[in-house]
Amino acid sequence: MQAVARTSRAPTMPVSNRGMLARVLLSGLAISRVFAQGTTTDPAVLDACPGYTASNVKVNGGTLTASLTLAGKACNVFGTDIASLSLEVVYETVNRIHVKITDPNDARYEVPESVLPRPSSANPVNPKSAAIKFNYTTSPFTFAIQRTSTNEVLFSTASHPIIFEPQYLRVKTNLGANANIYGLGEHTNDFRLDPDNTTLTLWSRDAYGVPTGTNLYGNHPVYFEHRSTGTHAVLLLSSNGMDIKLTKGALEYNVIGGVLDFYFLAGSTTDPTQAAIQYAEVVGLSAEVPYWSFGLHQCRFGYQNYIDVADVITNYSIAKIPLETMWTDIDYMDRRRIFTVDPDYFPLDRMREIVEYLHGQNQHYVLMTDPIVGYLPGEGYGPFDRGTAADVWLKNANGSDHLGLVWPGVTVWPDWFSPNAQDYWNNEFNLFYNPETGLDIDGAWIDMNEPSSFCDLPCDDPFAQAIQQDLPPARSTSPPPPDAPIFQNTPPVRKRDNLLTPQYSINNAAPGGNLSSKTAYTDTVHANNLTEYDAHNLFGTMMSVATHGAMLARRPGLRTLVITRSTF
Repeated sequence: MQAVARTSRAPTMPVSNRGMLARVLLSGLAISRVFAQGTTTDPAVLDACPGYTASNVKVNGGTLTASLTLAGKACNVFGTDIASLSLEVVYETVNRIHVKITDPNDARYEVPESVLPRPSSANPVNPKSAAIKFNYTTSPFTFAIQRTSTNEVLFSTASHPIIFEPQYLRVKTNLGANANIYGLGEHTNDFRLDPDNTTLTLWSRDAYGVPTGTNLYGNHPVYFEHRSTGTHAVLLLSSNGMDIKLTKGALEYNVIGGVLDFYFLAGSTTDPTQAAIQYAEVVGLSAEVPYWSFGLHQCRFGYQNYIDVADVITNYSIAKIPLETMWTDIDYMDRRRIFTVDPDYFPLDRMREIVEYLHGQNQHYVLMTDPIVGYLPGEGYGPFDRGTAADVWLKNANGSDHLGLVWPGVTVWPDWFSPNAQDYWNNEFNLFYNPETGLDIDGAWIDMNEPSSFCDLPCDDPFAQAIQQDLPPARSTSPPPPDAPIFQNTPPVRKRDNLLTPQYSINNAAPGGNLSSKTAYTDTVHANNLTEYDAHNLFGTMMSVATHGAMLARRPGLRTLVITRSTF
């Protein structure tokens, strides 16, 4: 960006009496529409709100601060407009500008640093060296992010006043025609979002079937815009619920709390991946995963017993399909209670036998673990009793345990912000997944963590609803014999070599040096079960033989010539 430099201010124009009357009438209209139709509000109504005026602007190197004051009669559309705000703009890197608008008189919610550590703003860069720049007008206050090299506008609130109320924040930016917008997950809309008619709601929800156009399980308030002139990204760092609306020529945030905490990422004019790299510099990289996790996995809901699980593993071997990891859903649990196994259908000793078999074949096992702990006081259910002793449950406002209704019936949830929560969770994993006495899993599948509850509002009596909904559900089949044989007549599994990246690396001059670079993947299997890893160097000669035979077949009795590039 360029300097935190001021740009030319928009001329201040007097508001006519007719204009003032229109603004008042529109404010009233907004209120009536809001309460009558919920979130259905004419954008023109919101655009008629007064916005803010910037004053006390101070620039100190790569940092700009200012005071924002309500510029006219409050709209009070979803609450009382906050009269005074604070603006801080920091050029954190040459490719990133951090813009934050807060209420200086009230400590509003922000995503905790313990959940998402932020990159430091302590050493701003010189704005003159930045790839993007922050420009603004003071009256009314608007701001824009532009590419320094071309002055191309990437984000602009011009003509769209900021609205900042206790439980409603609104920022709207102009978009070019037919904009290429990606991101704003989680959704099942088209990969490239419809720029003219899309509303995305960010609010975690147990969304069975992942229906298009609805809020789903996760939330990622970042978008990437790809243009012929480059690709950039915008992150609104907020975990509050929000609607993000794409309409002709605009993108609008409607947030129900928190602060306005934007990161503008320059991306690149030539390399779209740079925007993603810069995004990762803010939110962090994904955790590294084991190599085996990239293999073939088997997962489903509905295994009836341990024999089902073992048979699936056996059938993969019989079919010569390379199974890397077996997964099991909540079927294995005793009455759907986490950190348990059903003693009749999935007895511990037989489940341990399955895990040991997999590990003996250099295969892996993943089990589901939910965050829902059965509310079972006095019943000797260890995970509940230990969590109660550690005081880790999510609480109601009056301090009582917050009760929900999920698979095991009435439940409580760990409060992950509790100082004892991590130790509690570590202990439960160490007890149940103990290699010596429990199930030595290789990975964890966690679910129902929106968190999900089956209780219909107002949920005054989850115990009654548990009975009505038959939770936990009863088994529909009889248990298998506890000593039924498993893994019988299973063909031996060849110890799988590292066919892609062996420990010794030959001096392959192909790009990157990988054996599969610019050729067939070396874990490819031929019809006779040889791998390309072993037979690779035979390919040219075998083609020569086949071609020679084909030429003789088409011209019987005549000699032929075959010239080959690769030989053995």
